[in-house]
Order: sequence, then C-alpha cells, then structure tokens
Amino acid sequence: MTEETPITTAQRLQPQLVDHFMHLIGTQRLSHAYLFNGMDGTGRQDLALTIALRLFCQNVTPAGFPCGQCAECRRIIAGDHPDVIRVVPDGQRIKVDQVRYLKAEFSKSAVEGNQKIFIVDQIERMTTGAANSLLKFIEEPVGNTVALLLTANKNLILPTILSRTQIVDLLPVAPKELAAALAEVGVAPSQQNLLATLTESVAAAQDLLAEDWLKNAQKSIEHWFTACCQGDERAFVRVQTDLLPLAINRDRQGILLDMIVQIWHDALRQQTGAVDPQTLTYPQVAQASQQIAQRLGVDRLVAVVTLTLATRGQLAGNLNFQAILEALTLQILAQIPRR
Repeated sequence: MTEETPITTAQRLQPQLVDHFMHLIGTQRLSHAYLFNGMDGTGRQDLALTIALRLFCQNVTPAGFPCGQCAECRRIIAGDHPDVIRVVPDGQRIKVDQVRYLKAEFSKSAVEGNQKIFIVDQIERMTTGAANSLLKFIEEPVGNTVALLLTANKNLILPTILSRTQIVDLLPVAPKELAAALAEVGVAPSQQNLLATLTESVAAAQDLLAEDWLKNAQKSIEHWFTACCQGDERAFVRVQTDLLPLAINRDRQGILLDMIVQIWHDALRQQTGAVDPQTLTYPQVAQASQQIAQRLGVDRLVAVVTLTLATRGQLAGNLNFQAILEALTLQILAQIPRR
C-alpha cells in the first residue's frame, strides 16, 4: 500500500479545496491571510502544507499540483525550509516564546527568495494578547507573504481576526466513514458511534482510548446520567467523585462536556420515535434514555439539551469546570419530575 503524503491526504479529504487553491496559486490570486476551520481529521494541516508545497515546488505537475519529490518539496515536508514557518501549540497553549518568534519572523523578508508562508495551527490556543499580535501582520503584511491560520473551532477566534481573514470551512468527515475507519483499527462497536461525534481523526480517537480513558469516562457519565434520570441528588456528588478525576486537562474537560451533550441527545432522538439502540452513542443506557424522554416530554428535554450545549461556551469563558458541571447537574435535576 502506497504511503500517503500531505498532498494525497489533502486530495482525499478536501479535493475541492485543493483544486481551488491550486487554481488560485496558478493564476496568482492567492490572498495573504486565510483561516482554515476544521476538526482534527479533516486535513486542515495537509491542505495548508500542500499550498506551501505548491508555492515553492520546482517541478509542478501538468495538472498544477506540487510534485512532492523535488528538493524544495522534500525540505518543506521535513520541516527544514527557512521560508515556511510552522507553529503548533507547545502543550496546552501557544506560548510566549513562540509568539515572539512569530512576531520576529513577520518582520523579516524571505530568506531564499521572494516568498514566505506562515502556518499556525490551533490558533484558538493563543492568548488574547498573542492573537492580537497577529493583527498587525494581517493588516500590514511584509513583502510577498501568506498566513494560513488553522483552527478546530472558529467560534473561539477573536472577531478582529475573523474579520481580517478569508474563512475557509473544511468539509467534515462523514460519521459512517469514520466509524468504519475506527472498526478497522479495532475500536469496539459500543464506542464507535460516540467517538464519531467527538473527533474526525482516528489518531485522536486512539488517544482518547489510551489507558481506558474513554471507557472510564463512558461509565462515569452513564452513572451520572442514570442518577439524573432518577432525580437522585447523588448525581451532584458523582461530579466530584467520578467525573473530576477524568478531567485531567482543558482538552479532556471539553471532551467530557461533549460526551454529556451526546448522552442527552440520545434521549432527544428517542423522543421522536423508535430508534435502533445500536445507532445511539450510549447504547448501554438506551432504556434509561428512552424512559426519561417519555417522562420529560419535548419541551423539558429540549431545555436540558440546551443547558448541556451551553457548557462548552462556559468552559471557553474560563469558568471553573467543576462549577460548570455542578450547576448543570442542579439545573437538570430541577427539570426532572418527582415520582
């Protein structure tokens, strides 16, 4: 089996966007600042790298694609080209020294020619001050430069950056296609549907599965959900005893909140009629979610789902994770009719 390159991966995941950007470059109409919005697994990094390859390739194919084999292409793929500046978060954030490096590079001309490209992934992990520092470059680029800013969630990006870049929404990976890919790497059927709602990347899914983190998170959320459905106030206690130990960093906190959204979405799906339990994200508690759907009715159930959806914004606003979950639990319990 032929090993994929950034070019072939981008063509497989985002064929229309690859063609579009190759045409823009070929006709010299590439803008100087773009924001690529797409979850992990949608190929945002591969698309950005393919654009960089096309800009520097010494042997462009007759179809207008980078060859991927010339000296310039090999240097870019290896991360050794001085005029292709790539930045990814160091840990949970894009750190101050990385921002200083970016700002210094923004002010310099190309080293080897007249072209320079910046690829900054996960810019939602920049501090507000760091993100604001990008604005000067975006508004006043130096020389023949292009900035490709990459994010998994454009809703977390400063409006000032959104308004000054061309936003490109990448096509999502179809859940069925991802579930099939997960099955190929041995992911259990009981976890495939849930993972397909949490990520669009097999690698990211495998990271969640490591050391049984996802398995433990599923069980803990199922126990919390069951207690909520029963109007059992011990659901509040489970936040601290069961869920907090799993919230090892900001990323995992967000995943846990997304998982909570999905378990209540299962109940909402069952409100509308018969649903095959194997299509649910939490088939193990299908009966409980069906029963709570019948008890709450549409209006109350929609209210609960709305409450769960609001938690992601609260986390992005730097509210305390424990406080978010405890408040959510109390609000849900208030919606549950007493027997």
